[in-house]
Amino acid sequence: MSNYIWNTQVDVLVVGSGFAGLTAAIEAAQAGCSVQVVEKRDFYGGNSWISGGVLAAVDLEMQQRYGIQDSTAQMFDDMMRAGRARNDPALVQQVCAQSYSVLQWLRQELGITFMERIEQFGGHSVPRCYSVTDIQGRNIVNPLLARAQALGVDLRLNTRLTGILQNEKQRVVGCELMAKDNTVQCVQTTRALILASGGFSGEADELQPATSSTRLTDATSDILNLAQQFGAELIDLDCVQLLPCASPDEPGRGVAPVFASYVVFPYGMMLDVATGLRFVNEWTDRKTRADAMLALQQPAVGLTDQNGINNAGDMIHQHMNDTVIHRFEDLATLAVAYQFPADALKNSVHTYNQYVEQQHDAAFGKPIPARAKPLAPPYYALRLWPKTHSTMGGLRINAHTQVLNCEGQVIPGLFAAGEVIGGVHGVSRLGGCAITECLVLGRVAGQQAALFPKL
Repeated sequence: MSNYIWNTQVDVLVVGSGFAGLTAAIEAAQAGCSVQVVEKRDFYGGNSWISGGVLAAVDLEMQQRYGIQDSTAQMFDDMMRAGRARNDPALVQQVCAQSYSVLQWLRQELGITFMERIEQFGGHSVPRCYSVTDIQGRNIVNPLLARAQALGVDLRLNTRLTGILQNEKQRVVGCELMAKDNTVQCVQTTRALILASGGFSGEADELQPATSSTRLTDATSDILNLAQQFGAELIDLDCVQLLPCASPDEPGRGVAPVFASYVVFPYGMMLDVATGLRFVNEWTDRKTRADAMLALQQPAVGLTDQNGINNAGDMIHQHMNDTVIHRFEDLATLAVAYQFPADALKNSVHTYNQYVEQQHDAAFGKPIPARAKPLAPPYYALRLWPKTHSTMGGLRINAHTQVLNCEGQVIPGLFAAGEVIGGVHGVSRLGGCAITECLVLGRVAGQQAALFPKL
């Protein structure tokens, strides 16, 4: 047996306090384990806290009330198509199959409320996305935190994982943790260590031609590097997602992603400033849109109208800022403001309006929502440009969320969930599927860690 000197002991230690980490902690604690969660920041939640709080799930009862036909197989196909089939089918199937149960868990067990509507985001073949109240990820994080605290989970801020410790049989038996004052403790994990530390989007700008990031800048690859040092396999590190609904006219995530996703893309269009023409299906997957935008070599302009805003509902006014989203009484004024060719802009709007009236987009195949109407003044517009948003690559895991080494073998006592893993989304992630993945696989990680043989 390795001769480590332990400062303390816990059954399950979770690294990271976002959706995946807190969910894993709750499940392990409910199974009777002593659980500690460590967070390197001075606040809980990480990128989960600043997310939009939207889940993709197959809720057949609610969908059928809106006349929507869906299935887990259809969601599976959509995710695989967006991921260009680089996804791990077993993980995708698990996320899809458990999407409804995790949505119901949030509603019934944690009392989290969602808006009484179902959204369709780019790349999804039908509406299946559920928006938490106020479209704020913190409205999911806070109830998770409260439940973890009620279960006696030991939550610690300003604490970094600096070492993963194994015994002679290569089982993970503990870890080194560094506090804010640089003191180090060795913690024995008698059952398991769960990595739920998020992605490396804070370092990913150098891999993509995006102007900035929607994520926290300290979302780094430290944990991935640490895990790789003792043999964990890393996959899909080249798969970095750019968010095609961000604006260069505001820092970080801002208001543009919600306004574009709920108003512009379903009820309006996106135009190339140089030509005044549409150039992509506004409702296709994120990678397709982002690649098409980057090919323009300058920001596109998203255009919608008052009907689009009305369709989004009152909540959209919390996501409007007149320094980013501008109102115009006519197309001539709008053309001058963005330096569009005036005639081309007018023709593009006329052609798009015909598609809306015919309920068929002959140019790009965009689905036309039933509530869409031909665009009419006043118009609303904003500049759009992709920003680094999330990373699809990370640790390779199996369906039990056990981390695998480069030979495909399980590293005993080590589990992972959330953006720290790879394999679920392939090349491109569909909107709403990240939170579903974090919650589904976070629950699995907590349950499996609690079942792992105790030292």
